Amino acid sequence: MRFWRITFVLVLVSISILFLIQSPPTPAQVARFAHADKVAHFALFFILAGSLHLAFRPRVLLGLTLLLIYGVLIEVVQHYVPGRGADVWDVVADMAGAASFYLLRLVVLWPRRRRILRT
Repeated sequence: MRFWRITFVLVLVSISILFLIQSPPTPAQVARFAHADKVAHFALFFILAGSLHLAFRPRVLLGLTLLLIYGVLIEVVQHYVPGRGADVWDVVADMAGAASFYLLRLVVLWPRRRRILRT
């Protein structure tokens, strides 16, 4: 459990640094992949949700609420960082990534729970 808590803190700090210090993409980068930033938000929050779950095992609603607060907070802070901006769609991508983790977890665990109930 301690390993996962340390991992969660490292993931949280790394993601915070990426979202707050990373310079915005150049027009050439945007032209190659139109929604790369949304994919990055989705993937990072999928990973963040996984590490949060492994570290603390919160109930799904609590985990999603905490991640929503964090996602909104990151966007608010980005609004005040020069060269960055806040985007509601980033929060949507964040929550889609977090929700996808919990949905995937449910799908993976569902057959196991059904076997337990049958015995």
